[in-house]
Amino acid sequence: MQSICGLLIFGNPEAEIAYPELSPWIEFRLSSKSIENRLAQLTAQTHQRYIKSHSPLDGVPYFEDCTYLISHRHPLDVHFSMWHHVQNMRLNQNDHLYTEDTEANLKAFLTNSINDEGLDQPSLELITHHLKTAREMADLPNVHMFHYTTMSQDLHGQMMRVAAAIGISHPPDLFDKLVAKATFKSMKSNALLTAPGNAGGLYKDPFAFFNSGKGRKWQGKLNEAQLADYKKKIATLLTVEDIRYLETGLN
Repeated sequence: MQSICGLLIFGNPEAEIAYPELSPWIEFRLSSKSIENRLAQLTAQTHQRYIKSHSPLDGVPYFEDCTYLISHRHPLDVHFSMWHHVQNMRLNQNDHLYTEDTEANLKAFLTNSINDEGLDQPSLELITHHLKTAREMADLPNVHMFHYTTMSQDLHGQMMRVAAAIGISHPPDLFDKLVAKATFKSMKSNALLTAPGNAGGLYKDPFAFFNSGKGRKWQGKLNEAQLADYKKKIATLLTVEDIRYLETGLN
């Protein structure tokens, strides 16, 4: 989403721009930049600004003149993607949360509360809370919800939605080139620019930040009992309709 916004705002598919570096993860405490430096960076920008946050909407100030793009993904895909992400990080702050013990990792994912590890542990409760706070504001005209599955299946259509949300339009031929630049294959091949945090040396291998781009990462890794535990837990946190959306992107 960061690179999609950057591509649409600058409108140049050939530009060698590290778009994630232009939209600081505002609450990232391990950044080499202080919050004052991040705010100064944003203040100095003259283009349409965009900011990254992992916070649920009840932790983000609301302004009528801002646009909020909310992205979600199947919780189990988030869990396994995070495992790969942690293995690729040079930092070791999260190693205790993502070990080789798949069963223990899943148990922590299902049982940790929002208050246990915060954003260092994307627990199921945190992910579902993120969705619930987005649903509560989804009727507002400047709040727009997106899903990884839908964006993967229809990148062109979803980028059209993003463009409309942020008030940008491009000629069809240019727009097609911007879409091509935003594909998973293109993003991975340009990982030195597109991997968020790479400029700060966050990864062992920036290209590994883009692991596979595919869903259903739990298949072959979780047994029927573990999947049943997941389904039982999520049923206590969300309605049937919200579970369907979070898992598939379908309303």
